[in-house]
Amino acid sequence: MKKLMIMGAGIYQVPLIKRAKEMGIYTIVVSIPGNYPGFALADQVCYENTVDYERILEVAKREQIDGIVTAGTDVAVITIGKVCDELGLPGLSFAAAKVSSNKILMKEKYEQYGVRTARFRRLRFDDDMYAIAAELQLPLMFKAVDSSGSRGIIRVDSTEDFEEARRIVRETSRTDEYIIEEFV
Repeated sequence: MKKLMIMGAGIYQVPLIKRAKEMGIYTIVVSIPGNYPGFALADQVCYENTVDYERILEVAKREQIDGIVTAGTDVAVITIGKVCDELGLPGLSFAAAKVSSNKILMKEKYEQYGVRTARFRRLRFDDDMYAIAAELQLPLMFKAVDSSGSRGIIRVDSTEDFEEARRIVRETSRTDEYIIEEFV
């Protein structure tokens, strides 16, 4: 029987779990503990953080999975890429996963390959955002580079709102960088 590791056990993963089981696939659901509906549906549950790709890789090797996937979330995309690369599974590569999960890397790839995108600047939280923002036109979008679901993304219409926007982005981010870009 094929084994599929499913990242997450929330409502967005339920249809995926159900469909895999209908197809006769053994499902291994990975999630932090919580009241998630996918736990009751899975053949096996692993209580792990889906962003801890080294730990998930250990579990994937131990369980000898045939595939890894998620639905409705992007927080585990880097983990999926790491596991696919390390185990030779079909799917997203680790390099592509990192680009798709980091707004700075994504915007740089857009520019590299001629994809139209809003003008932006990369900043660290201790940079002079006022000087850097002066290179762009208001309104601006302040964005955490590593968030999902529009968390840590704030539209700013005047410089008076910069400090609050940076504070919100900093609270959301797990990195020391963020971007500002022109609103399109």
